[in-house]
Amino acid sequence: MIWISHRGESKDAPENTVPAFQLSLDRKTDGMECDIHLTRDGKLVTCHDSDTIRTCGKSLVIEETNYDELLKLDASNGKPEYCDTRIPLFSETLKCLGNRLYYVEIKVNDPAVIEAMISELDKAGIPAEQVVMISFCEDIVRIFKERYPERKALWLTGFKVSADGTWMYSADKLIEKLRELKADGVDIHGNLVFINEEYVKKVKDAGFDFAVWTIDDEKAAQRFVDFKVDAITSNRAAYLRGVIGK
Repeated sequence: MIWISHRGESKDAPENTVPAFQLSLDRKTDGMECDIHLTRDGKLVTCHDSDTIRTCGKSLVIEETNYDELLKLDASNGKPEYCDTRIPLFSETLKCLGNRLYYVEIKVNDPAVIEAMISELDKAGIPAEQVVMISFCEDIVRIFKERYPERKALWLTGFKVSADGTWMYSADKLIEKLRELKADGVDIHGNLVFINEEYVKKVKDAGFDFAVWTIDDEKAAQRFVDFKVDAITSNRAAYLRGVIGK
């Protein structure tokens, strides 16, 4: 069972910034997670939203903005002790990885982001086994596995009500979807109303990884540990690992 720092150790430092990623390295969590976008001039940056208003207080759409303009923004996101923190290049965050695992989320349905991501990883000499691509975009998961079958990709999803009033996804439907996408597993919203030990076991017995996001509550984290999930993503991963144990 591994603990992944969600957008870095984002409870204590501004999400998706170098300080948050460095804090996850200093605290020796098992890995970290980020979100990536391509700027208008082709730079790969880490930021959760396409629009910078929430994290930076000024509205710019990353895909429509050159990187030099993004550098003028303060990405401290309400944490005054980190004033003047900037939106980082993806390449900068790799310096905070060490020998740990990196969950990298592709946010938009643009295959060009895949190639930009792989290019930066190759330049930095990051081994393929250290990086897990995650995405809600089915096309991105499918294309990624077609182009890079040796690399790991998890499909991001949650639970929703289907047209007939039943909840999606049942374990059987989830397995069917993962096979269709050729995904290596799922990174699913940690909803304890629907996920139980049997659900996790069924998906894992079918040969898929089972990760959950984003768990900050100690009791919920303990239950997922008991269910034997493979990974938990948390805004305070180091804290939970210390409380619950490895």
